[in-house]
Amino acid sequence: MTRVPHALLALALATAGATAQGSPYAFAERAPRTRLEALIDRTLPSLVKVHGASGLQNIEPFATGVIVSREGHVLTLDLVMIQAGQTRIVLADGSVHLAELLPPEPRLGVRLLKFDPKATSLAFTPLEPAVELPETGRFVVSIGNAFRLAEFSEKLSAGFGVVSGVASTGLRYRLADLAFDGRLILTDAPNNPGHGGGALLTLDGRWVGLNARIIESTETNTLLSAAIPTADLRVYLDRWVHGILPAPSAAVDAAGSPGTHGIRLFDRGGRRSPPAYVERIEADSPAAALGLRRDDLIVRVGERTVRSCLEFDEVMRRHAAGATLRITWKRGDQVLQGDLTLGASR
Repeated sequence: MTRVPHALLALALATAGATAQGSPYAFAERAPRTRLEALIDRTLPSLVKVHGASGLQNIEPFATGVIVSREGHVLTLDLVMIQAGQTRIVLADGSVHLAELLPPEPRLGVRLLKFDPKATSLAFTPLEPAVELPETGRFVVSIGNAFRLAEFSEKLSAGFGVVSGVASTGLRYRLADLAFDGRLILTDAPNNPGHGGGALLTLDGRWVGLNARIIESTETNTLLSAAIPTADLRVYLDRWVHGILPAPSAAVDAAGSPGTHGIRLFDRGGRRSPPAYVERIEADSPAAALGLRRDDLIVRVGERTVRSCLEFDEVMRRHAAGATLRITWKRGDQVLQGDLTLGASR
């Protein structure tokens, strides 16, 4: 792994002691000399620094964002520090703009901000999300405001690494479960504090991922640097940036009714949803045909880990009659699996 120093990889400074007229830096910059330097140089105006509510314990009030439209839409992570009236965007020219908050995408943990593009003379090019995931072993560049090293017009930091793989797993941030339902691109390009919301790019310039925070795998107890694939964000961006409503999902019928399964969980509400234990199975239902019983603990639906009754209901609501799902459940010391085909809504 190569850690690229603060500012711009080697868009370093050409002449020691020579101060450019009107420049905020102590040294004059040289022009990019390599394809990698040129990639970072032309990408920087498309990224912003995000500053939010401060004074929150253990919460960094800074992050990064990606400009995704000429109308001033900025994609970033849905973080606690993003609060109405307290969130500001700093463009590459150092100008500061109060951010308008748009609805988040809770399933993937991202949200859109917006600034007025008429309030800046900065020439920026919105990044276009890639449609495919990068291959394992592909070299990537990760750009963000690591440790809040960059202020105003100072340049963001860049990290260099490779794609380690793609995972969908149980994750947590500190000791809290991370509510995430999707794929992650794993890399060895470090996601330091403040790097979240930055851009992960291939060397040929494709924007393939939105940097996540540093996360911890509950399955391996290891820290991970990862990014949310931009291919999985296109529907959200189409809706809120381009005004394109998604076509009815193949998993949900035109009436919007989920299929039936016949599983009733032992869910008594309260402040926290309990584990997905089966309370009863309806007679002549798909669950009865599968052989599920009372007191079985459902732990996975397809590739999605189920930790609570709420998560089970969220997954099942997305599938219509005729969908077949692989169910994994525990019965005593046994771990069982089977395919459940949803029935028609009644």
